[in-house]
Amino acid sequence: MPRTDPPRLGEHGHIGDYQLTGRLSQGGQGEVYQGLDASGRVVAIKILHAFQSDDESARRRFVREVELARRVAPFCTAQVLDVGVHDGRPFIVSEFVPGPSLLDNVRRDGPRSGGGLDRLGVATATALAAIHRAGIVHRDFKPSNVIMGPEGPVVIDFGISRALDHSGTRTGSMGTPGYMAPEQIARGEAGQAADVFSWGATMVFAATGRPAFGGSTVPEVLHGILYGMPDLSGVPANLRPLVATCLSKDPTTRPSSADLVRMLTGDLLTADVLPHQQQQPPGQRPGQRPGQRPPQGFDRPQPYQPTTPQPSYPPTTPQPYQPTAPQPYQPVPPQVGWHTPPPPPQEPKGPAREAATPPSAIPDLYAEYPELVPVSAHGTMPGAAPASSTQTSSTLASRRPPARRALIAAGAAGVAAVVVAGALIAHPWSKDDTGTSHALTSLSPTSQTTGTATGKAPTAAAAVPFGKPVGQPIRRHENDVRSIALGSLDGKPVLVSGSDDHTGRVLDLSTGRQIGPALTGHTRWVRAVAYAMVDGVPIAVTGSDDDTVRLWDMTTGRQRGPALTSHTGDVDTGDIKTIATGQIGDIPVALSGGPDATVRVWNLRTGKPYGKPLQGHTGTVWAIAVGAVNGVTVAVTTGDDGTIRVWDLLTRKQLSAADTGANGWSRSIALGAIDGKPIALTGGEDGAARVWDLSDVTRPPVLYGSVMRGHTGPLWAVALGQVDGRLIVLTGGEDKTARVWDLATRKQLGPPLTGHTDRIYTVAIGDVGGHPVAITGSRDESIRLWSLGPPLPSAD
Repeated sequence: MPRTDPPRLGEHGHIGDYQLTGRLSQGGQGEVYQGLDASGRVVAIKILHAFQSDDESARRRFVREVELARRVAPFCTAQVLDVGVHDGRPFIVSEFVPGPSLLDNVRRDGPRSGGGLDRLGVATATALAAIHRAGIVHRDFKPSNVIMGPEGPVVIDFGISRALDHSGTRTGSMGTPGYMAPEQIARGEAGQAADVFSWGATMVFAATGRPAFGGSTVPEVLHGILYGMPDLSGVPANLRPLVATCLSKDPTTRPSSADLVRMLTGDLLTADVLPHQQQQPPGQRPGQRPGQRPPQGFDRPQPYQPTTPQPSYPPTTPQPYQPTAPQPYQPVPPQVGWHTPPPPPQEPKGPAREAATPPSAIPDLYAEYPELVPVSAHGTMPGAAPASSTQTSSTLASRRPPARRALIAAGAAGVAAVVVAGALIAHPWSKDDTGTSHALTSLSPTSQTTGTATGKAPTAAAAVPFGKPVGQPIRRHENDVRSIALGSLDGKPVLVSGSDDHTGRVLDLSTGRQIGPALTGHTRWVRAVAYAMVDGVPIAVTGSDDDTVRLWDMTTGRQRGPALTSHTGDVDTGDIKTIATGQIGDIPVALSGGPDATVRVWNLRTGKPYGKPLQGHTGTVWAIAVGAVNGVTVAVTTGDDGTIRVWDLLTRKQLSAADTGANGWSRSIALGAIDGKPIALTGGEDGAARVWDLSDVTRPPVLYGSVMRGHTGPLWAVALGQVDGRLIVLTGGEDKTARVWDLATRKQLGPPLTGHTDRIYTVAIGDVGGHPVAITGSRDESIRLWSLGPPLPSAD
């Protein structure tokens, strides 16, 4: 089990008849404590969150889940012992299982192999079969819900399980990005087949130390689950066909949990549980979409055979900052993005919509990281990761080796990021869709030419050297470009941008063309934009100096509900300078900050304020990031008072704060991880980028390693990412340049990215058609893309 913290509940340290001895974790429904019963036995106690305690239906649901859990046979699962109510808050008591989670075990010791992997598969599949026999769907099966106990693996946490005959089973399902089944993401359906999918994804992580579906932002990962193929490289050959079957897009082609156990024990062939193959369209495999290759191993189903032992991966040791060379195995790459899924496939709506390109495999660089899973990237977008990401079909991308794929992230004075797809410059970009367009016909750095569109796709972006422009600048706005957010619409990668021309715009990133009409309604500068999914509808969120936050249905281009107003002050002090989107429990939220020195939280379903604002800053709040650190859902903020602050989003209390040392304001922030250590990245008025250790959110953030200096003016934007196996930082500033840094050495990589004619307000790191790119937005009214190689140049 995770480490325990001192109890926080009540003054007496008791829940009912149980004495609390430590706090284990915090989740969407409640908190989990370690405690002792009257006999001195160690138990685990889960109690419903206080903000739900006055909801009678929530209490009934909690108790009902306990009764359902009692139906499950105790082998391979944590046995439920008791249920009660404490100060109006229902709680559940279960067997305490000592030991690390599978997630922590793999992080510490590396991927499992040989008999250890075999036993893990059999034990967890047996647990699922027992759960399913009781009429329950787990809904959140993942590595952190498997405890490696002294008597073998044990499956825990039925906090979101529901009886199959309950009407709630068909809607509102929740899960963990990277382990949710396609039907959960697209339709909210969570049946037993969804648990089998989650089992397959968990086994990939156990065998390889990385997720089955890669990506740097949550939306990117979810898009990969919906349309991409799992990366099964590294999964033992004898186990691979079975895992591929479990990860089928079509739930009807997955084995039942009972059959899964039989296959693992050799009593049933994988081929015997694929009767629906014959129902697929001719030439198409189960779960395969047009233009996609089938999962590895489908052609030759085999009986499961125990694996032979493999060398274990040496554990990483997250110690104080030490410059190190990139390692071939990186279980926890940095990520910045948002916990908002991409929209399900839809038919084009109206003449402005273009047909979606069939997506292909997503880069395999995403890793689940509970200690820091950004729900939202800096301020604008959603996209943390954070982030929906998308990736469309590309022959080049499908042939490209993993080393050439990039983990994307974003940051800025209001920005977010996601992976984008399609050949980067396969289409011309122009100021006017109906006029002359500019196409990159040669990717030599000295031979860019322009001409009218001919319909021929230019040479692939792979030939563009590091630091050189890719394609022509995107010019759609008539004033400063303040912020960008990357997401998905109709299955295509899109860019949402905000500008001083009072508009937001949705752009097709692979063509540079505007999709639909401009988002009009604001009466002053649009400083911040974000992207979110609300009940399956893609939403753009914009914030303006007109003191309002507005929500837009991206499928229609129309404003959704009235403008949101709550920031206090006159026309200037009520301005919205930054927006981040994320989720608190099962509530999709947006957070906004501005000159009134507060951060407001909005329920994106109701369009109303959600709880108390965050108060503590003494100046304008310019940047917000949202994540979960050690089980606590937090917001990390910075602004004109030159501080970085960490907040508990459930209690709305400030947990810690520190001076950024920027000798003035700080206007950008991004979240990530270095060797498993949660970090924040800030950029300030002194032109420097700083990395902060967030390992203990109850203590002030600590400067981690050396400061990155090189800009000759204030720093407006920062982003974190990974390219070619190396962790990188992207910065943009007043000096009109963007710069790329090696996060390990804190040295600049290559020369500055030059071409903008005014300050750079916003930056992001993306992947277009398998090629890593930097994306910048500027006061010169343009958005530009730059090649990040690979190879990356050596550090200066």
